[in-house]
Amino acid sequence: MCVDNFLYEKSVECPVCGNTFTVTAVKKKAYMVESRDTDFCVHYKALNPMLYDVWICQLCGYAALQSSFPNITPKRAKLIQEYITPKWVARETEKIITYEKAVNRFKLALISAQISKAKASEVAAICLRIAWLYRFMNDEEKERTFLSNALEKYLEAYANERFPLENMDEATVIYLIGELHRRLGNNEEAVVWFSKVINSRTGTERIQKLARDQWHLVKDELKKNSVS
Repeated sequence: MCVDNFLYEKSVECPVCGNTFTVTAVKKKAYMVESRDTDFCVHYKALNPMLYDVWICQLCGYAALQSSFPNITPKRAKLIQEYITPKWVARETEKIITYEKAVNRFKLALISAQISKAKASEVAAICLRIAWLYRFMNDEEKERTFLSNALEKYLEAYANERFPLENMDEATVIYLIGELHRRLGNNEEAVVWFSKVINSRTGTERIQKLARDQWHLVKDELKKNSVS
């Protein structure tokens, strides 16, 4: 597979410092889905577009998921300029991004989000994607660490933010919280959250089915544990 066939470059303006810089973007033809995990992690047949999902301003150091990159508030931008830019060392655009490089880029986005006091849902989305990257790298320990971080922030967002959260409606967020609990071995908590989706009868047919399937999976696991 020739990676270059799936990539192109485009110019982006940094909303923090006004610098115009070049990012490597992924062509639509690369978005060939092979499968989806039950926590929404997508496996692609060719290039994984998530590797290129973080944009970084080479001048000021601001980093974010491309979906939220332009949306930083003036108050948050000021925090980036005060606490990140003075320590930032300018760097060239990375054309080919490996999983190891992608993890580092996502962690830069996480630092930007934390320092600039981004919403919990934005922090959660970054942590979840870092967990997925570690899944692709078969690093289960670090995957669990960031799944736990994502769960903590999704719980905070669920309690304090308005829906939708990062384009997810309430039923989807409730399901995802349940699934993160399940993946972390918190089966009793997972049942509670899956039940919320099922009993509410809201959300898409897909989310309702996922919630029912995972509810049965967890209940079976709890029965096995009680017998043993």
